[in-house]
Amino acid sequence: MYFEIISQFAFSLKNLDRIMGKAADHAEAKKFDVNNFLSARVAPDMLPFNMQVRIACDAAKSAAASLSGKEAPKHEDKETTFAELRTRIGKCIAYLESFTAEDFAQMKDERTIKLAYPPGKGLTAKDFALGRQIPNFFFHYTTAYGLLRAGGVEIGKGDFLGPLNTLDL
Repeated sequence: MYFEIISQFAFSLKNLDRIMGKAADHAEAKKFDVNNFLSARVAPDMLPFNMQVRIACDAAKSAAASLSGKEAPKHEDKETTFAELRTRIGKCIAYLESFTAEDFAQMKDERTIKLAYPPGKGLTAKDFALGRQIPNFFFHYTTAYGLLRAGGVEIGKGDFLGPLNTLDL
């Protein structure tokens, strides 16, 4: 579970931070405030960029905490700048990287994990990870990426996927 989920979240958050670095460079080159991206939305009824980043971080933290039985750090959702969002990503990565595979060794797929919403409901650990947290994380990560791309940042699939650990054959 660790390698399939937690390490992938940390890897993807590092990609998001790199993408946000490119967005900051883009804003500087085009002479506009990078913080303009914070309120960008796909549609009027969707959450803005800053919330997409926060929720991606929260989904990753929640998965790690719930699946390992540990407590996740709390963030106040008070980031008002691009730099503060990148700091939040860094803290989330550090939290995820504090885990080891052993932290998940005793996790049973059928263990029930209580959901925050809907109240009074739960999922098996396997369904929580595969059916809720992974798709939720990637929904918000992808939306954040898409908002920056739509905002003119020159990023592509390689930025989204990140560097591959290729092997010589």
